[in-house]
Amino acid sequence: MFKKKLVRHGECVSCGECCQKIRISAYLKHSLNQHRTLDELVKYYSYRGITVTEVNEKENYINYEVPIPCNQLTADNKCKAHETGEKPFICERYPWYDDNIESCGYSFVKE
Repeated sequence: MFKKKLVRHGECVSCGECCQKIRISAYLKHSLNQHRTLDELVKYYSYRGITVTEVNEKENYINYEVPIPCNQLTADNKCKAHETGEKPFICERYPWYDDNIESCGYSFVKE
């Protein structure tokens, strides 16, 4: 059985929440090779302020969040790079999955 694709709807409301953390995806197998167990991995990263947000054994990935805000975010949560043409590609297409930010103007619906 195949997984249904999620389609993004809505628009950016400039809440700035997606700019408060760095989100990183990695291969779960490689991460576990470094840490022996998932519990050890979670403990190690938690000591450094890094949160494990998702673990998918079937598809072999793990997602992390690091609480480092973007230095292009203004006090009123606007992106200084937005209108300059300097906004990174990843920012232009974010979010590409539902990351449970309540104030986000985007929603995801199964295709």
